[in-house]
Amino acid sequence: MLTAKQDNRLTAAENALAALLQDATPYQQDKALQRAVADLQQFADDLTPLRQQTLRKASKGNTTAKTDRRELLATSAGEIAGDLYAYAIDQQDRTLQNAANHNYSSLYDLRATALTDTAQDILDLATEHAEPLAEYGVTKARLTELKEAFSAFSTSKNDPRQQISEGKAARLAIKDKFTQLAALLEDRLDRSLRKYARSHPAFYQRIQAARLVINRPGKQKSSAAPAKLE
Repeated sequence: MLTAKQDNRLTAAENALAALLQDATPYQQDKALQRAVADLQQFADDLTPLRQQTLRKASKGNTTAKTDRRELLATSAGEIAGDLYAYAIDQQDRTLQNAANHNYSSLYDLRATALTDTAQDILDLATEHAEPLAEYGVTKARLTELKEAFSAFSTSKNDPRQQISEGKAARLAIKDKFTQLAALLEDRLDRSLRKYARSHPAFYQRIQAARLVINRPGKQKSSAAPAKLE
């Protein structure tokens, strides 16, 4: 789920954390730095698992199931529309005739929203005329099948949009997490470490070296210098 840049920045943060934990002697009396290290550990714990995660995508199985739901809805609605059309002809009801003028092919080819709207209209009309339609073979079982097919397809038709929304929300949450991580490193850790440049130079230089972000090959030209985590 992390981008290459985010993964590089997380690696640098993990390296800095490892360097800080390698020898805590220099800051054993520095409560503020200890809190910063603890917070850095929490960021690492929260972000590291995201390396192995991917955003939820529609699988081939899900796509096949959705196609099956579309076929069932188009089939059931098309069959009842046929009986409804025949009834409308007998009643010389042109309005009802036009409303029922659908078959499997015309229904299946509709966009998802149009298909659910049309199927709902057919279901409503068939329910309204359920008593006379019984003579045309429109049974309670067939109406129930259409209702269930409608519900199943309606539930699935917004899946891709939902996945996009979930993915966007996840990316924004991760971006915010890295913004907080950068603030921790720059506003707290860097400033707390300044005093150690003279008192514990080896410790200070070890942390600064660990803080460098090494970009993956192909992400930046080889002549560019490593960047500090921001």
